Amino acid sequence: MKRVVYHRLAASELIDAAVFYEGRRPFLGDEFVTEVDAARDKIRANPKRGRVEKLGLRSFKVRRFPCRLFYALEPDRLWIVAVAHLSRRPGYWVRRVNK
Repeated sequence: MKRVVYHRLAASELIDAAVFYEGRRPFLGDEFVTEVDAARDKIRANPKRGRVEKLGLRSFKVRRFPCRLFYALEPDRLWIVAVAHLSRRPGYWVRRVNK
């Protein structure tokens, strides 16, 4: 299996979302991280599982939360470009692809 690498801004999005959910209800932030980890493991095991998006990236829905992981399949890694909320700024992550 390929190693998984988060874009620095995707890692920040993951942390920010976990903090937000934790503020809504105790342990909800942990549940969010658990679901993101499960989604990451599923796409790591089967990288072509996600739907094809812009610029050849793929995305995979995080269970229970309004969030998708946007990722690129690269020769040596699975690169998570964004941990994106489904109703906020669609496509904002596109500018990260060439960075």
